[in-house]
Amino acid sequence: MDLKKSLCIMVVKTGRKLLRAMRESLIPFGLTTAQFFLLMALYQKDHILISVLAKKAGLDKATLTGMLDRLERDGLIKRETAPNDRRAIEICLRDKAVSMQEDLTRLYNETNQSFLAVLNKEEKQALYSIAEKFENQDLKQLVIKNKPRK
Repeated sequence: MDLKKSLCIMVVKTGRKLLRAMRESLIPFGLTTAQFFLLMALYQKDHILISVLAKKAGLDKATLTGMLDRLERDGLIKRETAPNDRRAIEICLRDKAVSMQEDLTRLYNETNQSFLAVLNKEEKQALYSIAEKFENQDLKQLVIKNKPRK
């Protein structure tokens, strides 16, 4: 067993490096990486249903609710009743978050470019293609069902 060739370990180690760098870049803004990516999603589409935001961010609603509570507490978002369905709640950016958009978007672009700078054009295309395949794969098919020996 060669752990250096374990895809899972390589992805986790790489992900940790990227998240650590992202976390350090976000310190001046007082945001976590998860909050940052939620704001980036809201910058793409404001006034979005919680269910749509959860799907876009790849989070379950329970996890998202706690994150939204903190963003609301910090004055970055607000919850509003959807105009066409009083039972539905939309997430909307507040002025404080809007005022941060230019800086956070620049940070997003610069960080992404910095991460990708180690790859050539073909490697970038391959990375996106491979990541998309895994993202679109049904998790149930990826889980190997194996029972311990007795």
